[in-house]
Amino acid sequence: MTNHPALRRTRSAGDIGRDIDKDHIMRIIQISDTHISQLGGTTNENAEKAIELVSELEPDLVVHTGDVTILDPDEDDDRVAAKAILSRIEAPLRVLPGNHDIGEPGADPFGGKSVTSERVAAFRAHFGEDRFVDEVGEWTVVGFNSELFGSGLPEEEDQWAWLESLPERLGGRPTLIFSHKPVWAHAPEYQTPKVSLDAAVLPRLEAILSRIDARGFGSGHLHHYALTAAPSRPSAVAVSAPPTAFVHRSAEMARVTGPGMNQLGVVSYEIEGDRVLPFFRSRIDFEEKEFGEVDSAMRALGAMGIELPAG
Repeated sequence: MTNHPALRRTRSAGDIGRDIDKDHIMRIIQISDTHISQLGGTTNENAEKAIELVSELEPDLVVHTGDVTILDPDEDDDRVAAKAILSRIEAPLRVLPGNHDIGEPGADPFGGKSVTSERVAAFRAHFGEDRFVDEVGEWTVVGFNSELFGSGLPEEEDQWAWLESLPERLGGRPTLIFSHKPVWAHAPEYQTPKVSLDAAVLPRLEAILSRIDARGFGSGHLHHYALTAAPSRPSAVAVSAPPTAFVHRSAEMARVTGPGMNQLGVVSYEIEGDRVLPFFRSRIDFEEKEFGEVDSAMRALGAMGIELPAG
């Protein structure tokens, strides 16, 4: 278990557990929704500031939970720009794909861009595997590709087989689980591929999770920071991570996301013994723009032939 060569700077992720004292307070940082663009601009600048913040926090592991690139999963130059910025992270790094990195499942994907094997392969070529298991001290950290569920791709069945192997592989160790989209939506009507994992996949996934000592679930996608008890796992915390790129403050988005905070930042998971506590961390100099105010995003939309609704 190692970092992708393009991203590795110090220890490989798979070697983390070998040099952490059991009494050490471990720190895992989740960064999400950076939306980095080949065009530069606000999102790139905020990502660079977030990486400076991450360095100050001195984590044992960093997990990026997707939407690494601005909007279009077919723009390779955006991946190149993102890889260059993320390579400045000195800690071991894992990167998971979001819907803007590889497309998404469902009947109405953003911009008509469904997840495909080719898009998954392009992501892996730049950022490494789209799922992982790492030992961090006495804990394990798991990440999976949320965009494969319900896709019907060969990669989906490969991931299901891998997930089925996890309970035995993890051996009862306390575990943090990361994905781009949340496993559970805050309300049943939003349990759809646009917002979360599709309701149809939950029974199979929850059967696997019931055999794992999951203490926390971290996701991105919603551009919204919130802490809740994980449905069906009330002893575990579900964390919706803030973005670093831009915010959504509309009433419509508030209905989708539920209560929480719309502010740029990262999440620090502090692990001591068998307990994990998530903390919101931010910087005063993040430039907090709404999506429609971000020039690189509007230009990417135009290139994709997408127009925002008036008003």
